[in-house]
Amino acid sequence: MIRGADQLTLVAPALATSAPLADIAGTDSPAAPPPRADAIADRGPDAAAQATRAAVWVSTVPGGPTGVAASLQPIAPRAPLLRPPALVKGDSIGVVAPSYAPRPGWLTRGVKALERLGYGVILDPELGTLRRFQRAEDERRAENFMGLWLDPNVKAVIGGTGGYGAMRMLPHLEPEIFRLNPKAFVGYSDVTALHLWLMRRAGLRVFHGPTVDDLIPSARDPTMASLLAALTTARPAARMGREIARVVRPGRAVGRLTGGNLSLVQQSIGTPYEIDTRDAILFLEETRDPMSVADERLVHLRAAGLLRHVRGVVFGQLSLDRSEEDEFEDFLTDLLADLDIPILADFPAGHELPNLTLPLGTEVELVAEEQTGWLVYREDALS
Repeated sequence: MIRGADQLTLVAPALATSAPLADIAGTDSPAAPPPRADAIADRGPDAAAQATRAAVWVSTVPGGPTGVAASLQPIAPRAPLLRPPALVKGDSIGVVAPSYAPRPGWLTRGVKALERLGYGVILDPELGTLRRFQRAEDERRAENFMGLWLDPNVKAVIGGTGGYGAMRMLPHLEPEIFRLNPKAFVGYSDVTALHLWLMRRAGLRVFHGPTVDDLIPSARDPTMASLLAALTTARPAARMGREIARVVRPGRAVGRLTGGNLSLVQQSIGTPYEIDTRDAILFLEETRDPMSVADERLVHLRAAGLLRHVRGVVFGQLSLDRSEEDEFEDFLTDLLADLDIPILADFPAGHELPNLTLPLGTEVELVAEEQTGWLVYREDALS
């Protein structure tokens, strides 16, 4: 395992300076501010007029443009997220420990599943260590995570399990390490914190999918098959979720897929890695929460303005009390009624099986017909 100063020398020759890497990467720096009025004016009267019209439109329409109006708006220009390379048989996959320690038997089963498919597996040295939630441990886990990422033999990285603790690592991660070494990164649940951080701070596409302790040694297993397709094929053709997902509101929408665990998405609000929902297809899943908690988190997202420009919503496995399901769907319909966007529920991704792998940061199309719906890639997720 590469540690300390040795690992940082592998980032890139351009970073071999006397300045601390944190200063170069801007780990603690805020997001770039919007253009000033004088900068807009310098672009000419047409640009200034367009900016004024846009400001008036957003400020005078409640919630901004939604529904059909939103679907006709061009997607806001943003820097494209980096595509990681595809896996090929014989590559090695790193297994990291950002959260809890996986159960040994489940971990062994998942490692065997990957090895039977022809991949090597390299484990984080502290994968089996129980969490103590202390700062020194957070720093050490972040160091291990970056060291495994920089290992030239590791071509993709998968979380060992979920739980809690990933958010504690974030202040100790260096964006440039990930930006200059793009690799596919897979996980769900607590790993959502790392997904959002990698997309916003390092500009990487990531994958919402199973952790290693979920995997079983069968290529026919839907969870395993979906993971394999996502990591080896730039643009899988499958209509993900068809015949399983349920339609709450029909329609079609195209946007960059983002989201993950509802709790971790909510906790990103106000941080430098706050979820970017502009022109997005928003995917949300949760486990073992009463309806009131899911309600509170969704209302918070709405109050923060993060549902205003969403183009579609996909609810994965929410694992609510079965007695609350009908009531919760009524709540969803009411909460999102004015947005006039397509909505799917019971999408097969999250804390139940199957747990399909979704390409976060990649443009997808949401199709919600009368009876069922699905997601399909609209661009390559891998290089």
